[in-house]
Parts: sequence; C-alpha cells; structure tokens
Amino acid sequence: MDTGLKPFIGITGGIGSGKSTICRIFSCLGIPIFEADKVAREICEKDEAVKEAIIAEFGPKSYLPDGSYNRAWIKGLLQKYPGDVAHLNAIIHPAVRSQAAEWITNTPEAPFCLYESALITPRTKPEHISQMITVDCPLPERIQNVQKRSRMSYMETMQIIDLQPQPKNYLWGADFVIQNGKNDRVFPQVMNILKAFTCFVLLLAGPAASAQFSTTSAQIKAMTFNVRLDTESDGTNQWKYRAKHCGELIRYHQADIIGLQEAFLHQITDLEKELPGFGWFGKGRDDGKAEGEFSALMYRKSKFKLLQEKTFWLSDSCDKVGFGWDAACRRVVTWGQFQEIKTGKKFFVFNTHFDHLGKVARRESAKLVLRKIAEIAGKSPVILTGDFNATPDDEPIQILVDAKNPAHVIDAEKISQNGHYGPYSSFNGFTKEQEGRHIDYIFVKNGPSVLQHTTHSETWENNYPTDHFPVSAVIRIP
Repeated sequence: MDTGLKPFIGITGGIGSGKSTICRIFSCLGIPIFEADKVAREICEKDEAVKEAIIAEFGPKSYLPDGSYNRAWIKGLLQKYPGDVAHLNAIIHPAVRSQAAEWITNTPEAPFCLYESALITPRTKPEHISQMITVDCPLPERIQNVQKRSRMSYMETMQIIDLQPQPKNYLWGADFVIQNGKNDRVFPQVMNILKAFTCFVLLLAGPAASAQFSTTSAQIKAMTFNVRLDTESDGTNQWKYRAKHCGELIRYHQADIIGLQEAFLHQITDLEKELPGFGWFGKGRDDGKAEGEFSALMYRKSKFKLLQEKTFWLSDSCDKVGFGWDAACRRVVTWGQFQEIKTGKKFFVFNTHFDHLGKVARRESAKLVLRKIAEIAGKSPVILTGDFNATPDDEPIQILVDAKNPAHVIDAEKISQNGHYGPYSSFNGFTKEQEGRHIDYIFVKNGPSVLQHTTHSETWENNYPTDHFPVSAVIRIP
C-alpha cells in the first residue's frame, strides 16, 4: 500500500498495556490515528465479502441469526485452536489495510500517522508500516487494567493475553518502546518519539516533503503602501527626498509582501535598490507596459516562490487597457499566486487602487474585484490590499465585506487577534492624520487568520514618507 509522503508508524502492545491511552496523547499533539482493531470489528459486522469468507472458513455459527458477528463463539474457537488466529487475520487484515489506504489520503497535514493494532509486532508488521512503537507494561499491571476495565476473571484475562503475541515478540525489533508502568512518566517519552520521528521523516523525504509535513501555518506580514506619485509640485515632499525613507520603513517593519499604489516605474526601481532580496511585478495602467502608475506587488524572494501573476483593468473590458465607468483615471488590479517556501502553503494576493473621483467606478470596481477573486483564486486563501478611496461606511467597502455575499472579503483589522495599533485614519496629506480618512485596507478571504493590524505613522524630522500611512497585518495562511 503506497501512502505517498505521509508514512504510517505502527503502534502496538498487548491488551491492558495502555496503548489506547498513548494514542490519545499522540492525537492531542496533532497526529492522526488509524484504529485498526476498531476498523476490523466494524468490517466483521458490515463487510459482506469478509462475512462470506469467515463463514466459509469457520462455519455458519460465526454469525448470529440477526446477522451480527458472533464474537464470543469466535473467541472460544480461537482459544481452543490458537492456530486459527492466522486464518482469521488473513481474511480481515487485507480489508483493514484497504480502508487504511483510503483513510490516510483524507487525513490532515502531519509528519506521520499512527496505525494502532494490538496484533502486529515488529516482526509481523505489514509492508506499509515503516517503523514500530511498542507500549510495554508489566504483566501484573496489564491484568489489573483488563480486569478493572472489562470485569473479567483472572482466567478469562489470561486466556486473551495468551492468544496475543508474547511480550518479547512485541519488544524485539521495536524502533521505540514506551514504558507504561505505574512509576513511568509517559508524556516525555511520547514527546521524544514525536520529535525523533518528525526529524526522521523530514530527512528521509527531503526538502519538498518538509514543506508538506509542516504542521504550522505560513506567517506573512502584508503591507499596503500608497507611496504617492513623483511630482515636482510636492516640493520638499517630492519622491527624491522620500525614497530612502520608504525603503527604510519597509525594511524596519520586516514586511514580506507589499502592495504599492501610485508608483511610477522609476519609483519601483528606486525601492528595489533600497530592498535587496525583493522581487516585484505589475504593469503600467496607461499602456499595460511601463506608462502611468503601477499597483505593483513586491515580495521577499527568499520566502516566496511566485507561481503566476497578471494585471487586469477596473472596467467592463478588464483584460484591455481602458477607463471604467465614470473613473477619472485608468485603474488596475495586479495579482499573484505565491507559495511560501518553508511550508509549501499557496495563496493569492490582489492589490488595487480605486478611483478617487468616480463614485460609480468605485462601486462597480468593488463588485468586479469580488468576481475576479472568486474566479481566479477559487477556495484558495486570499489577501487583498489597496487604497480604496472609500471609508468603512462607504458603498464600495460595504459591498466588499457584505457577509450575505458568498464572495465577500473580511477586513483584517476586524479579526486581528491583538487588535489594532496606530491611527485609525490612513491619510495624512503630508501634514497630519486626517480624521475620517480611513481609506487604505488589507482584506482576507478563505481562511487566513490575523495576528496583528497596524497603521504606521512614523516621521523623520517631522516629515512623512508619503501622504498615506502604510497599513500592515501579520497574517497566518492555513
């Protein structure tokens, strides 16, 4: 049975050894458990092919008149003829392994899965079991555990124990042994095994599997940053006086992905010089090449692999350069699909700048953005950044966050686990915070959680790096 890059680790131990308790500890630590013995019991009751094979091998008494498995009769038969255990296992085990193969393809991400069974040993483990853990407990304590749990006599308990492999058979060749006597500390043993198997699996499978096996989410610091176009009319606030400080701000706050607005090509190349190790993509809004403002995306190349990217226009003909509705300027959305290198997590980032004058354009742009995100990203995690030229109560934002629309996005500030830090308004006009001008946002969709949300209002010598406050969010991608 091929389980791909998610190995099965066997865990075994005789009745009363505490194997099930150990499995519950592993389960609480995020390791999926396939309960082979439980599945075997269900198969004996429900699998018609297995039923027919058992009846053919052991006779019609194997099942009661109501069709249920005659467990007590089979147990008595096996106690009388221990050699028949192998015959019964030959019928049941292939069906169990078939279910295990299907089960493991639907388990959550984990470095490995546990295959729990009392009847396998390191010597008899199936081919799909890569390594073995044995839970060992002194025989007197095992007997006490069984009697306490099942209210069986000493003789009945010993008959069951005698049908199972002997303790030496469980222990011989085991990769790890968990001592589970009354005086043993179990949790540290479990943690040591968890660490050892995780390291072993990642070393064996290589870098590609390391990302697949990661049980942590990808953590990203996203930023939306309207850098203000370069114009001589800004005087001492012109770009040439601000470029270095914009780069310093991004570096200091360790942003990973930055959605830029109002950036001309030469402004982006200036930021490239300030931010070694960052890549970028986008198109000039006026010709689809280099002319006009960009809504470019910059990203940390050491952390992310860019899988695909594209730009569309906010208009009825979104694949072509053009104006939309009553907009004063051509407007674009630049998007990319990324894969975080460490975890292998894939996600989409969309970045935009809505028109500053066209009320209809802003409304229709909000609708178009939701449609395009659904069309492009589907159910994948999404981050949306931008200067939307609209406050939270304005129609475009209300359209974007309308929970009645299945395509809606969520304002990252509203779900930040550590709240919001910094000014609420995000426009300063190179003078001071402008009350009621909260127009720059980060939104998420399809599962990302938000750890913190910040509006950055730093100055140097009482000068702002741009006429907007950059907004950032620390986001976890599931």
